[in-house]
Amino acid sequence: MPRGSLRLRRRGLRDRIILSFAVGAALVSLALSLAVFTTSREYMVGQRERSAQRQTSTHADFVRSLLYASDASAEEILRAVDLPADTVLLLDRQSTWSTSDPGISPSLLPDELRAASADEGNATVHATIAGHPYIGVRLVLNDAGDILYELAPVVELHSTLQILRIALVSCALATTIAGAAVGFWASRRVLKPLHELAGTAARISGGDLDSRLTPTSDRDLDTITTSFNVMVDSLHQRIERERRFFGDVSHELRTPLTTLITSVGVLDRQRHEMPERSGRALDLINAELDHLRRLLDDLLALARSEAGLHQDEPEPISAADLLTHTMVRSKRSPQLVTVVDDGHVDGRKLALERALTNLMDNADRHGGGLVGVTVRRLEAQVVIEVDDRGPGVPVVDRQRIFERFATAHLGRRSAAGGGTGLGLALVAETVAAHGGRVSCGEHPGGGARFTVALPHVPGPLTVP
Repeated sequence: MPRGSLRLRRRGLRDRIILSFAVGAALVSLALSLAVFTTSREYMVGQRERSAQRQTSTHADFVRSLLYASDASAEEILRAVDLPADTVLLLDRQSTWSTSDPGISPSLLPDELRAASADEGNATVHATIAGHPYIGVRLVLNDAGDILYELAPVVELHSTLQILRIALVSCALATTIAGAAVGFWASRRVLKPLHELAGTAARISGGDLDSRLTPTSDRDLDTITTSFNVMVDSLHQRIERERRFFGDVSHELRTPLTTLITSVGVLDRQRHEMPERSGRALDLINAELDHLRRLLDDLLALARSEAGLHQDEPEPISAADLLTHTMVRSKRSPQLVTVVDDGHVDGRKLALERALTNLMDNADRHGGGLVGVTVRRLEAQVVIEVDDRGPGVPVVDRQRIFERFATAHLGRRSAAGGGTGLGLALVAETVAAHGGRVSCGEHPGGGARFTVALPHVPGPLTVP
């Protein structure tokens, strides 16, 4: 594929539309300009040639009459002719040359104008003599072979053609710019529905499933708009069915799970009456029930987050206060928190606490223990970094660990107890709902670093 074609394809649709209009306008204006210039030039040059021929014929009649009726010399006869400004006459009389302008000698005449004999007849040619443009006319005076040459200046004609050329080029450039402007206007009209489609799709992907394209009276766009809205409605219904099923299953499992936990608790109080093997089996049951309980809690929390069901309203929250409170509630030392530069985020406190707790639990279960948590301001963001002392996360898995049930494939499960595989997925869902992002990287001191970046907002006003 040619490089020019490849570069054109890499341009945006708007650039290609503008370029197409500009090139089209340039080609049309170029063709019209060439046609106008060629036609005008042929007409003006033809007019000037006929004018020069008539003028030379008039001067030839005058010179011919003086040659027969007067004994004056050829130079005197040529000086007697009333010539227009800068016009030059030359007379070849029996191979003897005479000129009305001593600065123009016969040797300067071009070969196509100068005749060897009268048999060559009359002629009209364009020539540049002594640096000036002329129309040269050759006219045979009589049977004796006398030849009159007249050089008519065409400087004014050349100037007129140059002005016409500049005017046409300027019009072509103006037409090209106008074509580009029309292309820009047309591209905005053409791309407006696409921008609306992209914006609606972005809002839907961001969780606003009620967004729809505005109906249009355009027959060409109505099919796309209707099909898109029907597709989103179908997708919305499917997601709602999955959410209801997800929540119903989680709720239905909670009742028998509660019964099992209660029953196992009764058995646990009678552990001293059990054999050793029964006690170990009871411990395994307790561990699996605890894992199942945490799994159901995470499933319910994830379902509520995706459905937009929250227990509190967004409010400006100090990141440092949020971390300190989270540390206390999760029975961790607040001294692990390092505040470089505090900032406020607009969020739901309970949801953010749960997300941060999940990151810290992940560090304890899979990262060899929590090393520290740092909060700082970076331009328009509040960044929270959670560091652990584990083996870290391989680069190829740093995106996948935020998927549901991805923990079991990473080899970071500790002997202290495996996670549910939903903790980091819930973190990603919560942070995205707050307009932020979460990522996994490498802690400079070894281990993994989970970074949460949330938009910074002004803090609440304080009354002194």
